[in-house]
Amino acid sequence: MTNCNDPITPLIKSGYARVLIELFREYNHDPHQAIKESGLPPDLFDLDQEFLPQEPVKKLIYLLGNQLGITQFGELLRTAIRQKVIPRLLGELSECMTVEEALVRTKEVFQYDAVGVNVGLEESHGRTWYWCRRPFDDSPLFLWSEIWAVLYTIELVRAMTKSTWTPKQIKIQSKEVDVFQAIIGKSPQYFVENERIEWLIDEEILQQVPNITSKDYAPKEPLVTWHANFTDRVFTALLPYVREHNLTLAQAAKLLKLAPRTLQRRLNEERTSFRHIKDNLIFTVAVEMMGEELSLTHIASQLGFSDISHFSRSFKRISGLTPKMYQRTILSLNETQRTP
Repeated sequence: MTNCNDPITPLIKSGYARVLIELFREYNHDPHQAIKESGLPPDLFDLDQEFLPQEPVKKLIYLLGNQLGITQFGELLRTAIRQKVIPRLLGELSECMTVEEALVRTKEVFQYDAVGVNVGLEESHGRTWYWCRRPFDDSPLFLWSEIWAVLYTIELVRAMTKSTWTPKQIKIQSKEVDVFQAIIGKSPQYFVENERIEWLIDEEILQQVPNITSKDYAPKEPLVTWHANFTDRVFTALLPYVREHNLTLAQAAKLLKLAPRTLQRRLNEERTSFRHIKDNLIFTVAVEMMGEELSLTHIASQLGFSDISHFSRSFKRISGLTPKMYQRTILSLNETQRTP
């Protein structure tokens, strides 16, 4: 997990954004406009297990909430979580002996889906709370993403217990309790403006054996581990934005929710620079596109170069070879090694 003092924007799997966009399209709304307005990469549907900065995903949730209205938006969130998100998680919890053990296990599992979110189970005054700590900001974007987080845990416990469980008490960081009541219901007692989200979990629920069968969860995906340093996480966050973007320092800093000077300073502390990261991003994506057998003219255009000559000079500066020479030597060598 990242240190809470680490200034980099938390990251999240691209699949969460794709799920929301796919369901949004089912409500006959333009998904491409939502992708553009939220600042997600244009090729979102082509991404596999890439990670994105959380800020555009939070903005997407906010935009969907505004366009659909509270009732319809609540339905979309529940559908997304129940049908698309929870099944991916249940497979990692299927061998747990109790719901309590499964909730403890989520602390480890969530590390592979998101960075910057910390969860746990804690007993206080004879009662047990499941908690989630996230960096707070008093904005509409945070409110809507907090609703997602609260629903997520409720639907997870419901899926494990095959019940309509709702916590008796919920602590939230926001103060807009009316929105939570409209989407989650009025039966829980809400406590506002807390340091973290907390759900009261009854002992009866905690000691239940999770009712999870192979039909309940999706095939397990490989767990992708993290490089912990700041530079690697910046690279990971910006990688989906290289195609169709000529990333500037200002654009990168905005995506990461940092001041440009802060971004540069943190990179300098790790003996690198934005220019160096951008070069590595361009090289990585250019080689991927060469492997897709795309023309160099198309690759140059996708990476934001004005012409192929400019791309060729930049690629040679980074790799020491022209794109054509790289294709003839490195890529052809790799292909030969793969041939039995």
